[in-house]
Amino acid sequence: MHWGVIAFMAASPWGWTQTPGTVPSPNDPNIQVLEQLANAQDGVDYAKVQTAIERAVKSSFDATAFNAELDSWANLVRARVSKGAPPTEVMTALGQVIYTPGPWNNNRPFSYDLDDPLGAKYQNKLVSTYLRTRKGNCVSMPTLLIILGQKLGLNMTLSQAPQHEFARLQDANGRWFNIEATNPGSPPDSKYINELHVTPLSIQSGIYLRTTTPQETVAAMLEPLEGIYAHTRPPGYLLGLAKLAQRIDPKNAAGYVNEANAYFLTLTHRYLTHHLTPEALPPMQRADFNALYGANTRVMNRVRAMGWAPPTQAGDKEYLERVDRYRSEHGK
Repeated sequence: MHWGVIAFMAASPWGWTQTPGTVPSPNDPNIQVLEQLANAQDGVDYAKVQTAIERAVKSSFDATAFNAELDSWANLVRARVSKGAPPTEVMTALGQVIYTPGPWNNNRPFSYDLDDPLGAKYQNKLVSTYLRTRKGNCVSMPTLLIILGQKLGLNMTLSQAPQHEFARLQDANGRWFNIEATNPGSPPDSKYINELHVTPLSIQSGIYLRTTTPQETVAAMLEPLEGIYAHTRPPGYLLGLAKLAQRIDPKNAAGYVNEANAYFLTLTHRYLTHHLTPEALPPMQRADFNALYGANTRVMNRVRAMGWAPPTQAGDKEYLERVDRYRSEHGK
């Protein structure tokens, strides 16, 4: 995930009287709803989780129409397979309905968004945007697959690699297979390791290439909301969401990165936008500055120790070159 810094202007940096390093935590009902869904006794319902995410972004979101559309796509797939068909056969039918042009999708198949390949626009990572535009990315595309797959009785979860998400499917024998949504197929782990430079440490720690549980998948599904919160809400909202991701999945790297982002955004809000350095501050504000800086550093050191690394210009360039090759090969 790319770090995004939003400068929330403070009325006065001298008015800070709380414990140094404190980030005000609002009572966010969205977090309460999402945590309840992640811990539902009857199991995680991906469609309900995504609906809650969409509502958190836009309170007037039409949940009824959204879920009706999801059911419609699932029914199209269900009509193509016999009852009791093995998971791999159902997955093949799902891929055909989604990615192959035909009357079932009005000759408008779902495809990768070549105009925003890095997912710079966080709204584009929402499943609702993907359904409307039929253009997706490595967040919205696998998320739609696992939602529809679950409706079809498949065991599917989300797994992660550096700046990338993909689905996993459990077959009739209990084996798990990678399902790449952006370029439909079932690549081996080695492909992700080689192309995305996944390190042994990040695999060993479990932040990448791990088969998650449905509950842990909820933490991965939060990624678009974390980005939107970072750009549109005070830092306390992002901090609350990041902490939720950590509670749901202690190995979710984005949860730690966004916790660190929340501290840095608060530091920016109180001091950096005013071009203030610790040396120029009174003792109480200096302690607050140092506490926020220390919290950011501590969390970043923790996630780096798990094998996480920030995106690089070289990595982005390599990825965009693969996108260009895809564009050329497919005449787009």
